[in-house]
Amino acid sequence: MAAVEDIGIDLGSSNVLICERGKGIVLNEPAVLAVNHDTRNIISIGHEAYQMMGREPAGISVVRPLQRGTIQDFDMLSILLNYFVMRVVGKHLFNRPRALLSVSATANEIEKRQLILGMLEAGARRTQLIERPLAAAIGAGILINEVSGRMVADIGGATTDIAVISSGEIMARSIQESAGDQITDAIIRYIRLKHNLLIGWRTAEDVKSAIGSVDPEDQNELSLPVAGRNLVSGLPRQVDITSVEIVEAVEEPLRQLVEGFHSVIERIPAELANDVFDDGIVLTGGGASLRGLSSVLQREMQIPVYVAEHPQECIALGCGLALERPGEYQRILGDARKRR
Repeated sequence: MAAVEDIGIDLGSSNVLICERGKGIVLNEPAVLAVNHDTRNIISIGHEAYQMMGREPAGISVVRPLQRGTIQDFDMLSILLNYFVMRVVGKHLFNRPRALLSVSATANEIEKRQLILGMLEAGARRTQLIERPLAAAIGAGILINEVSGRMVADIGGATTDIAVISSGEIMARSIQESAGDQITDAIIRYIRLKHNLLIGWRTAEDVKSAIGSVDPEDQNELSLPVAGRNLVSGLPRQVDITSVEIVEAVEEPLRQLVEGFHSVIERIPAELANDVFDDGIVLTGGGASLRGLSSVLQREMQIPVYVAEHPQECIALGCGLALERPGEYQRILGDARKRR
């Protein structure tokens, strides 16, 4: 294996993405592990573990070490991160790459230090940290060092990070739990209450991806047959779910998301608010691709809303770009820890 260039990592609650300098995205895998209850041995990681979700044998559970923007199980997270980084980096005694890792605002100093040490064990010679909204903005092509204010919202699996950025600084931000996971939970609850049908997490994710919509004015109604367990008879059953029903199911998460945008706008100076009104809001993250989301936000906020190109990849690409241009972005990077 040839020596790996510097890598940027989006350590998300749903997926881990790694961008290699000069090559782009080289890894995109679910952030899940299948673990034996008794021995704590790892059965599988990433795509293989995700395929087991909802179908786990007795004694095995599929875990997500990052949930709601916080580290739930650091040992599992270290194993996950080490596995993915080693797949990209390999075992090199020399030419160990530098790494830039995106971190949530909820991460404390102990967690940050543990992540850096974990990256050292995985093969990185030096690791720096960057705030997720800054990385997302860079990856979306926003010139964050300009004095004008730009608003970016990273809609991930566990949280939505909304921020206004000016002169390379986050001027105001709001972290909302209204994100991909909450929308998936809302779909599961809705189908259970309306159709007496219990569906699994993966089925709900498939429904969201295939026909999910949040726009009540969307005229293109879609439908999808969905199978689950009838809560009355206990037998398998299939019903057709429509995109109109999904709009109804996600009303509450959408309302909370809109409130998050309002709360950020209310806390910035008038000049920055004027900049945001002129330049609009840029959506990144996997949730930004949800059908009708940009249209609804634009109507509610009365501000132009754009979805970044390849929104799920923005944070990892932003980390890679920051490493390519250290002079331009060095000021916004977190403290580096070097191997002594």
